[in-house]
Amino acid sequence: MARRIMLNGTSYFGQGAIQEIVNEIKNRHFKKVLVTSTPDLFEFKVATKVTDLLDAAGIAYDVYDNIKPNPTIENVTSGVATCKAAGAEAIVAVGGGSAIDTSKAIATIMTNPEFGDVRSLEGLAPTKNPCLPIIAVSTTSGTAAEVTINYVITDVEKNRKFVCVDPHDIPIV
Repeated sequence: MARRIMLNGTSYFGQGAIQEIVNEIKNRHFKKVLVTSTPDLFEFKVATKVTDLLDAAGIAYDVYDNIKPNPTIENVTSGVATCKAAGAEAIVAVGGGSAIDTSKAIATIMTNPEFGDVRSLEGLAPTKNPCLPIIAVSTTSGTAAEVTINYVITDVEKNRKFVCVDPHDIPIV
C-alpha cells in the first residue's frame, strides 16, 4: 500500500534561523504580513524578536495576538477579520500549537471564504485553494503544528475540541 508524506517546502533550524524570515518574505514579494502569536509571547519578548526583524527590514505588518491556549472559534473569527482589515498577503505565526493552529484556520478561511465557519472544516476539509502562505516560527517542540496538515480548534459552546485535516494548510516555511 502506498503512503504519502507532505512536508514544508522549506525548513530552517539552528542558530540564526529566525533571521531567514526576512529573506523568505522579500524573496516571495510579500508586501504586508500578519504576525500572529499569543499575548504572553509578546510580553516575554519572544514574538518581538520577529517584529524587530520586520521593523529593521522595513516590512509592513499588523499583529494579531488574541490567541488563547486551546484556541477557540472566536479566536479564528476575529483573526480572519484582522487579517482582512490588514490586507495581509501572508501570515507569520510565532508560537506553539495554539498560534500556529489558529493561523492555519485563519489562512484557510482567507482563501476559501465559503468555509467562514471554521466548524465546516472539521475532519478532512474539502478546501479547493491553498491557504494564505504561512511562515511558522515554532517556539516549542511537541505538536509539530509547523510541519503538519492538522490543526485543533476549541468549540466553547459545545465544550469540545475538533480536528481539521487539510493538505492545503501546511506552512510554506
